[in-house]
Amino acid sequence: PAVLAMARRDSRRVYVGKRAGLPTMRQAAINDLLLEEARAGRRVVRLKGGDPFIFGRGGEEIESLAAEGIGYEVVPGITAALGCAAYAGIPLTHRDVSQSVRFVTGHRQGDVVNLDWPELAKSGQTLVIYMGLLGIEEIARRLIEHGRAPETPLAIVSRGTMPDQQVVVTPLAELP
Repeated sequence: PAVLAMARRDSRRVYVGKRAGLPTMRQAAINDLLLEEARAGRRVVRLKGGDPFIFGRGGEEIESLAAEGIGYEVVPGITAALGCAAYAGIPLTHRDVSQSVRFVTGHRQGDVVNLDWPELAKSGQTLVIYMGLLGIEEIARRLIEHGRAPETPLAIVSRGTMPDQQVVVTPLAELP
């Protein structure tokens, strides 16, 4: 809200955010809207939270602009994983525990969370799962089935980096 308050009062604002289970504008329609407004000579700002290129579809949006020869500028943000973890005091890497970080989407395709479970179950890495709440039971079950220790500590972060951020810490086996 504070950033939007700086916009011109006569600016047109179109909400195209996505929320699980709610009707939203499809990505192709968002790309078309960006092109339509830019072709009309308007200054267009596509305000996104976090990093537009980490599960933010920013790459798809600039591809459509570039294909039409429309210039753009990307102002990078900090991806939710980094902001949420730091704000909660959770290191994503630690030389004694985790030597790498994997960013994956837990978004269901059809009725299945389609991930490389044997790779994700390996130890020595931190998993950051975006949009995984709807598939949380399957995620926990599949990670354990493929060898991830049931006592692996896990944090679920809600309203990340906001003053009312909530963090729930639980062992993997108790995740659901």
